[in-house]
Amino acid sequence: MRPGIQRLWVTIPVFISLGLTGLTVWAVARQGRALRERELADLRALAAAQAAQRRAALLGDVERALETIGRAWEAGGAGDVDAWAAAQTRWWLCAVTTDGNTAVFPRTPLEAPLPAPDTQPGSHRDLLSRLQDLQQRPSSPDPVVQAGTLLAIAACEQQLGHPLAAARILADAAQLLRSNPRLAALAFQAEIARVESFEAAGDLERARATLEGLMNQLRAQPAAAVSRKEVEPLAARVSALAVTHDDPLEAALRELRDLAERRAAAVDALIARPLLTEGGPVADEPEVSVLGSTAGHPLVVFGRTRPSGPRVAVVCPADELWRRYWPEADATWQLAAAIPAPRSIVLAELGPLFGDAVLVPSAATTARLEVVARRQWGLVLAAALGAAGGWGLVLWMMLGAVARQRELARLQGRFVADVSHELKTPLALIRLLSETLTAQRVRDPQRVQAYHETITREAERLTVLLDNILDLGRIESGRKKYEFGMCDVGQVAREAWALFEPRFAEEGFERHLDIAPHLPVIRADAQALHQVIVNLLQNAHRYAGQGKYARLAVRREGFVLLITVEDHGIGMDAGQLRRLGESFFRADDTRVRQQRGAGLGLAIVNHIVTAHGGKIDVQSRPGQGSTFTVWIPFGPDEV
Repeated sequence: MRPGIQRLWVTIPVFISLGLTGLTVWAVARQGRALRERELADLRALAAAQAAQRRAALLGDVERALETIGRAWEAGGAGDVDAWAAAQTRWWLCAVTTDGNTAVFPRTPLEAPLPAPDTQPGSHRDLLSRLQDLQQRPSSPDPVVQAGTLLAIAACEQQLGHPLAAARILADAAQLLRSNPRLAALAFQAEIARVESFEAAGDLERARATLEGLMNQLRAQPAAAVSRKEVEPLAARVSALAVTHDDPLEAALRELRDLAERRAAAVDALIARPLLTEGGPVADEPEVSVLGSTAGHPLVVFGRTRPSGPRVAVVCPADELWRRYWPEADATWQLAAAIPAPRSIVLAELGPLFGDAVLVPSAATTARLEVVARRQWGLVLAAALGAAGGWGLVLWMMLGAVARQRELARLQGRFVADVSHELKTPLALIRLLSETLTAQRVRDPQRVQAYHETITREAERLTVLLDNILDLGRIESGRKKYEFGMCDVGQVAREAWALFEPRFAEEGFERHLDIAPHLPVIRADAQALHQVIVNLLQNAHRYAGQGKYARLAVRREGFVLLITVEDHGIGMDAGQLRRLGESFFRADDTRVRQQRGAGLGLAIVNHIVTAHGGKIDVQSRPGQGSTFTVWIPFGPDEV
């Protein structure tokens, strides 16, 4: 096959393998994306179902709240609505519109102040008379009136220069108001006056403690129960009592001021909503809208317009709705205040009902999706590497097969040339001598005898060559059969040595035959072992070079017979040793090429030894000769 065609046959599989590898990677990647999309679709379906369920729960709570506010307004007016709003933990604000006026609840402490005490200045006698009159005034069943009386008494004590007594009376007034849930917020006025009394008495520690307690009470209110009106007196007292800029009172004041600003912005926007405007649209389901508030806190408004009766609404910060209806304990998803970046995963949009929030995968879900994605890409990479490696192995094997075929073709070509030479030379000699004898050109009986011996020797050589070729063919096709029987290896070695010993002696070889006594008779093919020894001795003779040394030894080690053939000839290098035993192989060394041979002897030896369960050990160095050791194992019953 021409080199161009060979390259074509190699190039075509390369492109086919690359295409199939790319197709495999594409299929695996597409399957991975499909699995990921399916998992995201399941998450989105679950999120949509949860959103619908929690939307229904929220609307149910809104319906109940709006109905409760409407009934409270009809039953007790603003007082009942304010009491309901003050006790609420769900709703931040509520509003009622009737006759064009909108009231926002819960009312803050200074939106419904206590009766202002008479603090007009007067003489000491007038103040004592007024104080005595207030103390002797009969008790009123109205707690507001009672608290107002206590505030007036405290004011008189303050003007008389008894600030600690005033603070004690103000504490009683605050306790009286806090005992009534509807009036608890009105205790603010008494507590502020009490702080001022402690300041007037110089007891700044108790003034500070009272102010801090009051501010903590306001901060603990679940609803927006503080407005700008309350912040002003608090700010005045904090500026008088705060020690440093980082004072806890300053931090509490900033938080209350933020709540007051949020309430003010919510009230301003709430009053202007169409759902609270007379003549607004009537709807069966509560209307929902989102309000902006200070510091970026969105508020969600739920309201209902009716054909008759008050129009009511409730307000709640979006983040509180999130905590209530989408708890942080949910490990599947989490809420985001707005739609994140375009590449982010959005499972569900909750709309204005939850302040335009969206559901996104939680950190645990995101980590799991990333693990799955990495695993899928790892699978893609493994598939790519596997496919590339598989096709690379196929290509490597193809290239190796092509190289072996080319080498085999080269060796076969050389074998044909060597065999042709091996056949041509003895045939030409046999023909020449036969023609000479036939023409009776030689009369000397000794020369005639020598010619006959030469013809016989060359014919035997041709027979051996043809037998080797036939044996190798039978071996490589699996048709070679060995006749195992009881074999005396020592005797086989002597017979093989006898064939070469005269030739060694004639050519001046140093020769040694070492056969150990009492060797066991083993099961083996005597003719095959004889061929092994003959081939090894023939190589020792052919490649002896200037060494002219031959040694044949047979000995026993345990249950192994060792047959050793040693020479001091031209030897072999590492590359030749690696290829030793290949069919048709002959080294390119000119000293090898000068000797007759076809490269079959050692290949046959290797097959025979392997068939006997043995092995060949070769030690050789260029210019120092070679030692071939054949290992033939035998069983204990053969000893």
